[in-house]
Amino acid sequence: MLVVDNLSPFTPEIIQCLERLDVSHQYTRFSEASETILTNCDKVILSGRRNSSREINAANSKIVRFCYDTGRPLLGICYGAEIIALTFGGSLRKMPLRVMGHATVILRQQNPLTEDKPRISVYESHAYCVARLPADFKSLGSSQSCEHELFLHGRKNIFGTQFHPEKSGPDGVALLKNFASLK
Repeated sequence: MLVVDNLSPFTPEIIQCLERLDVSHQYTRFSEASETILTNCDKVILSGRRNSSREINAANSKIVRFCYDTGRPLLGICYGAEIIALTFGGSLRKMPLRVMGHATVILRQQNPLTEDKPRISVYESHAYCVARLPADFKSLGSSQSCEHELFLHGRKNIFGTQFHPEKSGPDGVALLKNFASLK
């Protein structure tokens, strides 16, 4: 599994979760995620980010397209979810106030990342959220602040979480474990 760091302060926690789960992984910064590195991984996680940049957006859109075209499972976390939505024609909206802290996500349907749970406890830290999902994507869960907290492509293992599973305790660790188990 490849973890793409978009300069998020939470990327070390993604790595720590994968190490606790004994998931083999490789780390790279967004600017170093070459096609060779991507070809040598079986799954990709896109981290959140601290600051907006055209360079980060362009690099991540290429990674999203690569995963789509090659059928590699992809998990976008926070910004990673936002860039998945934007790459395929979705839209974002600025939150009235930055969302930070614990929240409950109500799940709409069973899915491979959260199994049969009706709700999960998550940690959020974001100023934007996915406002409109692209065609071929399904919203799997919502919270009080975001309609599309968790979403999935209809035919591919491409997932977005507006929240941070790496900071979401047992529910977040279970989500990362389930993603790592995807074929």
